[in-house]
Amino acid sequence: MIRKLKGSLLTLILFIYSLPLSAEVRFDGLDLFSDGRLLYTVQNTNSGSVPHGGLFLADLEKNKHKLLTAYPEKMELLDEGRIIQIRNGFGTFRIPVKGGLPESVAGFPTFADGASIQSGQVEAMSASFDGKWVLYVEPVSAAYGNLVLVDIATAKRYPIATHIERPGRYFPAVWSRDSRVFIYTKDGQLYYYALSTLNSVSIDEQFRLIGDGQINSVYWGPQGDFFYVNGRTIYKVRSTELFARSLYANFIEIGQIAGVLPFSFDPSFDQFWIHPASQSILVSKAGQILFYYPLQELGNQVSTAMDQSSVYPYLKLPAMCTNIRLLWSTTGIITIWGLRSDKSSLAFSYRLDASKPTGPYSFVPVKFPAVSEGLLSPDGTKAVLWGDGGCFIYDYQDWKSRLTVSTTQTLNVRWLNNDELIIGDNQFIYRFKEPDTRSIIGLSKADTYGFEKTSGAILAKVSDTWFGTDGSVPWTRRTDSINLRPPALSSDRYRVYLETQGGGLYKNIPMIRLMDGLTTVPLILVNGTQYEPISDVPAKEDVSSSSSVFNNGKRYGSRTVSLTFDVIDSPEGLTTVLDILKQYNIRATFFVNGEFIRRYADLARLLSDSGHEIGSLFYAPIDLSDTRYRVDANFIKRGLARNEDEYLAATSKELSALWHAPFYIISPELVSAARSAGYKTIGRDIDPYDWVGKSDVRRSYVPYLSASEIIDQIMQKKRPGSIIPIRIGANEKVRTDYLFNRLDVLLDALLRAGYEVVPVSTLMEQAK
Repeated sequence: MIRKLKGSLLTLILFIYSLPLSAEVRFDGLDLFSDGRLLYTVQNTNSGSVPHGGLFLADLEKNKHKLLTAYPEKMELLDEGRIIQIRNGFGTFRIPVKGGLPESVAGFPTFADGASIQSGQVEAMSASFDGKWVLYVEPVSAAYGNLVLVDIATAKRYPIATHIERPGRYFPAVWSRDSRVFIYTKDGQLYYYALSTLNSVSIDEQFRLIGDGQINSVYWGPQGDFFYVNGRTIYKVRSTELFARSLYANFIEIGQIAGVLPFSFDPSFDQFWIHPASQSILVSKAGQILFYYPLQELGNQVSTAMDQSSVYPYLKLPAMCTNIRLLWSTTGIITIWGLRSDKSSLAFSYRLDASKPTGPYSFVPVKFPAVSEGLLSPDGTKAVLWGDGGCFIYDYQDWKSRLTVSTTQTLNVRWLNNDELIIGDNQFIYRFKEPDTRSIIGLSKADTYGFEKTSGAILAKVSDTWFGTDGSVPWTRRTDSINLRPPALSSDRYRVYLETQGGGLYKNIPMIRLMDGLTTVPLILVNGTQYEPISDVPAKEDVSSSSSVFNNGKRYGSRTVSLTFDVIDSPEGLTTVLDILKQYNIRATFFVNGEFIRRYADLARLLSDSGHEIGSLFYAPIDLSDTRYRVDANFIKRGLARNEDEYLAATSKELSALWHAPFYIISPELVSAARSAGYKTIGRDIDPYDWVGKSDVRRSYVPYLSASEIIDQIMQKKRPGSIIPIRIGANEKVRTDYLFNRLDVLLDALLRAGYEVVPVSTLMEQAK
């Protein structure tokens, strides 16, 4: 009865992707029918993923398993609206819009096929708009992998590129609207790939180069063109030009200049959107200010029209906002909003009406429910908004509420056409048509389930409604009398029970007892789910930090590490970090400098309200080993006291009694002075070198590493008890990427290896 993977395709990939985070997968509700069919549920509450469950059917006679409910954590509408693709911790599934049970996608084994429960974030992939192709990154290390293209119809795999960064906040490739071309990023450069070359002589990657940039340096338009921002210049590129460029890459430019920004675009922090008819651009500068500019095709002539930035509207965003969202109609009306990084509420919401050919234009505040996502209808006349507060439809032109579809949490919505929606919430996946016609496509969960006493049909109750299936046909609503059979754990041939696990991926495992052979086997594969080994007995060299400086926690007995964040003098990355930590439900330690508190009191308050541990980074970012300063005990005490006072004045809260000197300078005098002021000095046992800029390399032997190289190095060097510092803010010494922007990738790697991320104070308690 042990399940085996069906086919070898992607077995290695799924194994690496699915290493466990923690023992947060639980089986429940076993119900065995006399013919060997077994119903059971699996609850997945791993960090980084939305908690969800699934109802499964196992045929013990045929050794087959099937998912009966599909929680729509991620949802796409493919194949011109005929197929719904669902992604969650159990894998990737497709359901016909006309209704049906979830089916695995060829080439991507799911839990029902024998793959492990996916841990962390839902596995990232990018499906073409026609639904025929899927791009994914086949992992080869914690931070890198190979870009692979899969033909869904045949499950044939095409290797596209090596040494691709594993997906974090962005997938490293974007499809054209016609599904013929995609652009991907590799080592800070952008390349294109045309599907027309799949079965012909391949074009070497060097001839498919677009230029420097990251994936958010490009934006596909609806008419087969894309926009590319490099430095200050905005290029408009037609996909038909790319083949010619591959032949004459050294002689032709990358398209036509569509405009010039008044500042240099930094893909590590900035973002841009293009008008649906390519008439204007909206740019987010570091998530702090939005700028609106018109576009005009200039050929290869550089215009300074945009240098007159005061002519065009801009919007200063609240400091606590994250995840900017917008809707942009062909008429030129923009609706834009953002969520607070510390809670699921709106940080701002505005409208910009640029429908007239000339200004003046301005951002006007607008009210609507606290929602996280939104989409325009295909004709642009209506907008649907959804999130924790429900699902709502608005008339887009005048922004009047049209109707409330639901007031319960809505996970995903897609327009099927101008009048119909596909909606996924925590109960159903359903088709909605105004004014209020709803038809169930599939179930997201089952509150109650079992076998019908007489027919043996599978029944499931969601809310107050019963549904039935035989395990092969779609769920249908049952309006007749329900005669549910009491749950059973044994039959003539089998007995089933749950066995508690001592550690690893699963909290428990269903066991199957074969009555005739008197043998017992697990229902699922349990091999390949072990964490990295650690010692339970301390060695001499494993004694934790000295009493003067806490450099690391204990090296044995448990897998715990601390991530610390140094907030020195600039805000870039702080709201991103807080958002990611909230998503993973992780509490970390921040060290805040007085320079930051004085410059950004509002962000200091945001940080103080986040629930994380906040220590001191002194009152100014000065090198305490510099001989220009007279550093004595009083200087240290005054600096620590001043930082306390400024933090209290800004936040009305106290700093914790943890500190480290700027740049991790340590001396007996510093440690002694801090101790006399009541502070414990915190060190580190890993220096990730994320503070190193390219100019540092020219002056010293300190290596410059990309953010992904840093992650791989951390995973090689980390040990139980490690303290891993990460610096917040832009680097004036020139970095092209930042570790804090790849924090989710680092967390996934740590958690899959079995590590728990805790504040430094927890490491200190464990080391006692």
